[in-house]
Amino acid sequence: MTNPPDVPPPPYGPPPGPPPGDGPPPGPPYGPPSGPPPYGPPSGPPGPPLGIGAGVGIGCGAHVLALLILLTAGLSSGLFGFIGPFLVVALVAVVMMFFTPTRRVATGMLIVCAAAWIVVLGPCLALLSGSFN
Repeated sequence: MTNPPDVPPPPYGPPPGPPPGDGPPPGPPYGPPSGPPPYGPPSGPPGPPLGIGAGVGIGCGAHVLALLILLTAGLSSGLFGFIGPFLVVALVAVVMMFFTPTRRVATGMLIVCAAAWIVVLGPCLALLSGSFN
């Protein structure tokens, strides 16, 4: 029993492709990861930004530092030596107001600057100049 020449033989055998048992076993393609992640564990979200309270604390510290500068070098330099360190603190706070991330801290520092002028620097300046008439 032979096939006629114009009819192809029927397909016998396994489908074309790799033989069974050849290739990786079924399951996850590469297995579980081993070792630490390449860049360390993922970090959480950043903490809350510094606020006005932190600016008040930084402003108080800056004014204490300005007072120390005043006591060491400012008394012998005239009026600018007296108010210069405090003006520098205020100028730094004003420059910080132009940048959004530091605006809250600068607000607290400016609050301390205003309070320092009202409570400490104004009366001291008036006492030193002797203009009470």
